[in-house]
Amino acid sequence: MVNKNKNITIETLAVMVQNGFEGVDKRFDGMDERFEEVHEHLRIVDGRFDAIEMELIDIKKKLDNIVYRHEYEALKERITLLEKKVGKQKSI
Repeated sequence: MVNKNKNITIETLAVMVQNGFEGVDKRFDGMDERFEEVHEHLRIVDGRFDAIEMELIDIKKKLDNIVYRHEYEALKERITLLEKKVGKQKSI
């Protein structure tokens, strides 16, 4: 560290700035490789999400033709009542 009372020349300041940039540059060494690894993982995850989305679309298409149990039971009761009424009318 430079003493506060000492005058700093432009050359000394330039060397200090250069050393600072070199330190930052060293910290970023290998970052490209790490970013590429993260990018590759994101591509894989994105592909898996696409596959899941396609499966969900297929499931929704199949569920469009499904009758819920409570709807089925309600219709079954209505048909039973109608059959009883029609049966009574025939016997009259």
